[in-house]
Amino acid sequence: MLPHFGTDQLRQRPERPSGGLWKFIRAAKLSQSNALTTPPTQSNIRVSFSFNVRGLLERIRLTDSLGERSMKAVFIQQHGGPEALTYGDRPEPEVGPGEVMLRVRASALNHLDLNLRDGRSYRGTLPRILGCDVAGEVVAASPEVNTGIKVGDRVLLDNRIKCLNCEQCRLGLDQYCTSQQRIGVDLDGGHAEYVTAPARNAYKIPDTMGFTEAAALPIAGHTAWHCLVTQAQIRPWDDVLIQAAGSGVGSMGIQIAKMMGARVITTAGSDWKLDKAKEMGADEVINYRETPNFSDKIREFTDGRGVDLVFDCVGADVWEQSMLALKPGGRLVITGVTSGSRTTMDLSLLQGRPLHLMGSGGRSQRTFADMMKMVHHGALHGIVGRVFPLEEVSQAHRTMEDRDFFGKLVIES
Repeated sequence: MLPHFGTDQLRQRPERPSGGLWKFIRAAKLSQSNALTTPPTQSNIRVSFSFNVRGLLERIRLTDSLGERSMKAVFIQQHGGPEALTYGDRPEPEVGPGEVMLRVRASALNHLDLNLRDGRSYRGTLPRILGCDVAGEVVAASPEVNTGIKVGDRVLLDNRIKCLNCEQCRLGLDQYCTSQQRIGVDLDGGHAEYVTAPARNAYKIPDTMGFTEAAALPIAGHTAWHCLVTQAQIRPWDDVLIQAAGSGVGSMGIQIAKMMGARVITTAGSDWKLDKAKEMGADEVINYRETPNFSDKIREFTDGRGVDLVFDCVGADVWEQSMLALKPGGRLVITGVTSGSRTTMDLSLLQGRPLHLMGSGGRSQRTFADMMKMVHHGALHGIVGRVFPLEEVSQAHRTMEDRDFFGKLVIES
């Protein structure tokens, strides 16, 4: 059995291999795609190794003249429009205790990225590498990793890193962790060649799933699962209104609601998006541009009753109609305010029906794991709208602002 060298140990090895070590590497008979054919001759080449029982994975990293490894990434140095996004070199991250390093293969956009870029949702330190949804392969692991994740595994990341030490975490309520940080927000994200994260935040993806699809899953899938299953406790006999069918969260919501046996009514602003929603299993569709008072249409679909549950990822523009669409005792769970966060509200609706209003809030490690079980069962899939190369993240942001896509925008690196 070959030994396993953790990252800390790797960094203590010589800057370049000796002749004897080089012969050992050559003797490993790696696959042609990974094999080394020419010994390094430049003093600024560093070789690092990760071993596991399946064989030897070797990586060669070019470093600058000062010995600092760099990588390509997309980051912001100041807030602004898409032009504020910089594609260039950033230092490669270091693997900390209990962490793994991923060679990022795909990362996805969220509406949050637009707010981070223009400064509405982020006032932290700059520069910052964006990208909250990440999928890739593990290329290094700290010796402290004990989660079963190992070098060579294909994984995606839960971007919410919990402290596990605060009172809420100790009570098993890590969704309310008072010290949590988010990859792509508080920490550098996945619009880069490499990213590090705690091994407990890495989840294996099915062998049949590609990295591009996997990157479309984490935030959209976890949000929709948390809102519909945990918060709203969706039931098979529910009539469910899902706003914004073409969004990442909305398209995941349709999958989850249908998986649970519910009847789905959904909205979108384009007929072609409604056709896509029907292909995914939506039972009734409404073009909200053509039918702004969509609550009337919903009552037609439900014999005047209204829906049991509204899943809202839009906010102010649809708030009143969403409330009017609910039956007495109905539930509304909101997770997004992309159209605005302030609106008027008729309190008599709450008093007279009554209604149950819920927010999404934080999400737990347990619900992420539950969502991933359904991914491995083949019940949930990432919905990819368009794909961009890493150097075209700014164009992906413009596409996000135009909203002329269905599902998620994914960056391949």
